[in-house]
Amino acid sequence: MATSLTGAAEELTTLAPGVHEFITAYCVNCHGSAKEEGGRAFHALATQRSGDWKVDLADENQVTALREILDQLNLGEMPPHEDGVAQPSDEEIKVVTQRLTRTLLEREQATASTQTVLRRLNRNEYRNTMRDLLGLPFLAVDPTTQFPKDDEHGGFTNLGATLNLSDEHLAQYLAAVDEYLAMALQFGKQPESRVIEIRPQDWGYFNPGNRTPWMYKLPVGNKHFDIGSGRLPLTARIHMITYPRPFADQGGIQQPGYYKIATPAEAIRRLTHPYDPKMIPADLTKAMRIGLYVADSMDGLSAGGVNARRRLASWDLRDHEVRTFETTAWLAKGAIPFLHWENGPGETDHWMRDILKRYHTDVEFRGKQGKHAWHIKPPTAVPGRTIADVWAGPLVRIHDLRFVGPLPKTFTSRLQTRYLDGAPTADAVDLRAALKKFTRAAFRRPVSEDDFQPYLELAQQAQEEMGRSLEEALHIALKAILVSPDFLYFREAAREDGRLNAHELANRLSYFLWSSMPDEELFSLADSGQILLPDVLRDQVDRMLGLNKANAMIDGFCESWLQLDKLGSMPPDENQFEEFYRCDLEAAMRNETRWFARHILRENRPITDFLASRYTFLNEALARHYGIEGVHGGHFRKVSLPANGQRGGLLGQASVLTLTANGVDTTPIVRGVWVLEAILGTPPSPPPPDIEPLDPDVRGATTLRERLEKHRTVASCRRCHAKIDPFGFPLEFYDPVGGFRPSYYRKVHSREGNLRSMRKVNLARVDGSAELPSSEHVETPFELKRALLSRKDQFARALAKKLLTYACGRSMALSDQAEIDRIAAQLAKSGYGFRDLVFLIVSSDSFQKR
Repeated sequence: MATSLTGAAEELTTLAPGVHEFITAYCVNCHGSAKEEGGRAFHALATQRSGDWKVDLADENQVTALREILDQLNLGEMPPHEDGVAQPSDEEIKVVTQRLTRTLLEREQATASTQTVLRRLNRNEYRNTMRDLLGLPFLAVDPTTQFPKDDEHGGFTNLGATLNLSDEHLAQYLAAVDEYLAMALQFGKQPESRVIEIRPQDWGYFNPGNRTPWMYKLPVGNKHFDIGSGRLPLTARIHMITYPRPFADQGGIQQPGYYKIATPAEAIRRLTHPYDPKMIPADLTKAMRIGLYVADSMDGLSAGGVNARRRLASWDLRDHEVRTFETTAWLAKGAIPFLHWENGPGETDHWMRDILKRYHTDVEFRGKQGKHAWHIKPPTAVPGRTIADVWAGPLVRIHDLRFVGPLPKTFTSRLQTRYLDGAPTADAVDLRAALKKFTRAAFRRPVSEDDFQPYLELAQQAQEEMGRSLEEALHIALKAILVSPDFLYFREAAREDGRLNAHELANRLSYFLWSSMPDEELFSLADSGQILLPDVLRDQVDRMLGLNKANAMIDGFCESWLQLDKLGSMPPDENQFEEFYRCDLEAAMRNETRWFARHILRENRPITDFLASRYTFLNEALARHYGIEGVHGGHFRKVSLPANGQRGGLLGQASVLTLTANGVDTTPIVRGVWVLEAILGTPPSPPPPDIEPLDPDVRGATTLRERLEKHRTVASCRRCHAKIDPFGFPLEFYDPVGGFRPSYYRKVHSREGNLRSMRKVNLARVDGSAELPSSEHVETPFELKRALLSRKDQFARALAKKLLTYACGRSMALSDQAEIDRIAAQLAKSGYGFRDLVFLIVSSDSFQKR
């Protein structure tokens, strides 16, 4: 056993016999005063006092060094298996790892906090909890838009140690609660639902005295409204938004509430127009698609209003066949719904000019693109004739747009019906009973008189001393509850055995699987204590995973584990990767990974599907990006893949391949690091601070390996890059947006007469060959995935650790490692099912203890 001597400034611990000698014999040659591989030096780790070798466990640097040595020994990564490097016996490694583990565990237990661990709801959990607590589904507004970004650690945004509470957080909570309560509290006489109809002539684009010269937006009598342009991203050309102008000028929606929104629409002349398809900057081989959006106010219709508008729905149109599209959403006062042709041609004069010069010489035309203006007046032009008179190109045809509401559900929120007993006015509310029920639900545990009495007194004080109405007093009391620590934080009491009680376990389970509060069934099982029974707990896991709310677990975990939240943080070059924007590929990439992971969970597929699979989930746009035929429409569906293809598994998905690029180029280093972190659970050490980063401009690609080889000749970089780069080289077959490329290339744009075109110029062929640290030779993504499959047990441990971290809301400690190993071993015995892994996590001591 290690003996600790604690002084005022240091905490000296004697290293167990043989540990210092092992480090000196097998580590210091590469990590010592003469050489610091990876920026690590262990020669001064211990000091000798009274014949014993001691380390200072009050020094976090020394603790970190011991943990790194232990991790590398457990992984078998060190000492490296290279010529001239002394190798310890298996027995030596076993003894040293046991002794190091014991030393670090004793330190961990001695420094463990005895205080209750508080973890704040992160933004996603807060939003979901407010939705379920107040009963506000289908919101088209997001009161959390201005919240500060949640701090993250290792990709996780739900770890208690990193979720601080700032003054800015509190200010935003106060503002958000007002907005939520305004939606959930609807006292007074309920107005009857009415129909707001936007007819073709009500869009405001048609002036009889000055007919629309463009075929971009045009009402045709009172029959229909035609839209001739549109493009994603919507933020790029804000004037392409098609909104009902008179309705917006009058202030939009006047009575907040839930509305059913319906629009009959069709695609016109998608494939039957007479023009050369190359002259129209849109992919008309795909179904035309419209999106229904809502702006919070006129601000959402402006160029800077990105955060003040959001998409409610998106639909594929039928050719020359009217279909009515519907959705239901909450619309706040001042909201302005609008429509947008999402995959149409951009609204520029350039392409329109070219079509007119070739096909319509009977029209006079004035146009402009940037600073360049032109005036075309053919001698054959007919005075007064406009583009609108002659246009024969593709159009989105809108027959009307209707909002029906407020719907009755506006006045039956959960807050109104369950906690206020459906009281029609504030005077009819039993304030004491309402606040007792509401605090129990908001605090997610049983409450005592002391818990809710302060809020009752606050409401009474607001009436008696501040002169507030009963409705205002109720609002004040509810608001105080919703910004209290008991609502914003998880409270888990310290107990001798460390176990969670029934309500704490129900909360942890619910926020793991749903990112939200427990429902009534889970509450009831917690009240009775039955949730602590293993069979009941398993039944609840199955039930909860069977509901759509379980998608929140997959979405949240994928954000953390795969770093999916970073997709789009380095936008691809718009000129080189126009299809990324034109086809809304960012959203499609994200959806592929989510649908894929949801399927693996729902069907209890083996976790090895994450490494290599014979299927994925695609819509038409992403299938075309992958070169897969036979997929039509904007909806996602399961698609079979060839056995030896380059797709399948996470490493074939464009989401991962795009977020591990920088928007312009790719590098094996970044993708190799991602594989080590996300798949193998062995993140490399950060580069030494004095090393220049690799020049990312490798589009010529002829010097890619040469540049990396130069980088690897630096002694302090060599060993790390020998582990990193081989996992990245086979992924060079994918470009910065995940497209497959046998060769590096660049795109060249050219113009021939009226036609603009783009062609790829191939450069050097991609060389994906690499030798993994295990001496396996790989050359292609398929071979890399096959090599990773041979490490499925290592992947199982890495995934179990990641999922357990997400489930518990804390970083895993050394004391959790035995539980992680047990979970991984049990998972292997049961066939590696992902759903099985979730239950093993939930039934583990790490999950059920504080």
